[in-house]
Amino acid sequence: MLIQRLLLRDYVREHFPDAKILEFFDDGYSGTNFDRPGIQDLLDRVRNYEINCIIVKDFSRFARDYIELGSYLEQIFPFMGVRFISINDKYDSDKYTGNVTDIDVNFKNLLYDLYSKDLSVKIKASMRSIKAQGKYVGSKAPFGYAKDPKDRHKFIIAEDEAAIVRRVFDMYAEGISTVEIARTFNEEGVKTPAQIWMEKGIRKAKPKGGAFVWQNTSLLRMLKNRAYIGDLVQGTYECKKIRSDKRATDPSKWIITENHHERILGSDPNILPDI
Repeated sequence: MLIQRLLLRDYVREHFPDAKILEFFDDGYSGTNFDRPGIQDLLDRVRNYEINCIIVKDFSRFARDYIELGSYLEQIFPFMGVRFISINDKYDSDKYTGNVTDIDVNFKNLLYDLYSKDLSVKIKASMRSIKAQGKYVGSKAPFGYAKDPKDRHKFIIAEDEAAIVRRVFDMYAEGISTVEIARTFNEEGVKTPAQIWMEKGIRKAKPKGGAFVWQNTSLLRMLKNRAYIGDLVQGTYECKKIRSDKRATDPSKWIITENHHERILGSDPNILPDI
């Protein structure tokens, strides 16, 4: 990303020495995702007539959907009076004499689009293969566990968290509802998973409303979690596109590895309640 920025800055210094420069970047976001924050900020400024020229390294840095890109180059930017320059593609809307739908530009856009879709399919297939081998690929272990320092695909029990998990299951087995458990925990000041993860540096998210609060919905998810009987369940959600919103998958597609790690709840296979 740094090399791309240096390339763009050099181009601006050479061709637009007196221009006011604004930089927009989306490190870590795929070009297939047009909702990335940097591009949305850029378009907001275009709509407010704060920008009259956009310069990118190549078309794929702006968008990889060739239909969407063509709409902006042929209709939206000309209407807003915005000049568009793609350095590597040698495209400048002020100097380009043909239509953007000409075969050279359109074919490049199509290649970018197909490459992104192919890459997405390959990444998904690779991840599913890893999961099928019984390897965990998530960023953090389920509450009650920590990633094994000797094998990041495995879990070890985090006793401070596991004690809370066991208490939740014990209380529920005694007939106490999740609403009552949440109320008791909040009154006692029992730390929530999010609070514990933040204190351990695993998660940075701050609580809504300024306070960590137990919710019965999070307790219900905990009571359904097969991780506590040693099973690893993956593939429960999927993204239609890279970094797009998640959606639940059919249970028949879940990838389950039994006896993946040590149980927090002991040896009874029926200890998970039927909720």
